Amino acid sequence: SREFDNPIHTKCIEILCNLTRLGANNAELARNDGLIDTLVRCGKSKVLEDRIWALRTFQNISADASSKIILANSRILTLLSICAMRKDDEQAAAVASIYNLSTEPGAVVPLTNTRNVVATLVHLAHDTASLPEIRHLACDALATIGLWLQTLAGSGTVPAGVQKVLLPTHKTTGWQRWT
Repeated sequence: SREFDNPIHTKCIEILCNLTRLGANNAELARNDGLIDTLVRCGKSKVLEDRIWALRTFQNISADASSKIILANSRILTLLSICAMRKDDEQAAAVASIYNLSTEPGAVVPLTNTRNVVATLVHLAHDTASLPEIRHLACDALATIGLWLQTLAGSGTVPAGVQKVLLPTHKTTGWQRWT
């Protein structure tokens, strides 16, 4: 729309991002649906600066513990995974946001269910063209997600009559295999 083409728009997103540098603001900002919608739209903007400011805003808000569950939804995670495949500041902010969200155990299901999030992290972790800081964040996010998944698997209820064994068992299963 017209307002996104206005040069003042970029400055407004920058000011908004600077508000998130004060951590006490982030819990309130995360709960503002209109703001989050605007940040998602700005994250898809043709204007690079708008995308960077929006992603840096997500990065700061996602550092707030009470905001992680709110931001861990497929719409935002899809945006972050797309932007994580770009370069420079945009990539750094997107990967840092994904990492921040990965530190919340309640975000593990959206992180693993949203298309391309895990694949993007795996790609970045092994991409020698990525900056070392990006590779480290991607590896850390994957390890954190893995830890939450292992914790979930280890806390499951073992049915009566089934032998309790340490996980992972590394045993394979088959169906009506011939020996």
